[in-house]
Amino acid sequence: MDKNIKSQPGYNQEVLKIIKEKHGYSYDYIRKSIRGDRTGIICDIIKAEYKRLDNEYKIVRESQAKRLREEQNKL
Repeated sequence: MDKNIKSQPGYNQEVLKIIKEKHGYSYDYIRKSIRGDRTGIICDIIKAEYKRLDNEYKIVRESQAKRLREEQNKL
């Protein structure tokens, strides 16, 4: 008898921290806004800001990984 376990999305904790410091809302409210459980103008702003910051974070992380690989190849 297997339990059907839903996988929960993992949110970027660094981005959540930035949004919390900027807007002052709780992590729970921010996650619910991103997920779509909350509606309103602020929730739309939080959701858009999370997507933008998360994409920027991914780009920076990939560029740093590329730079480290290039440095490793030089050795």
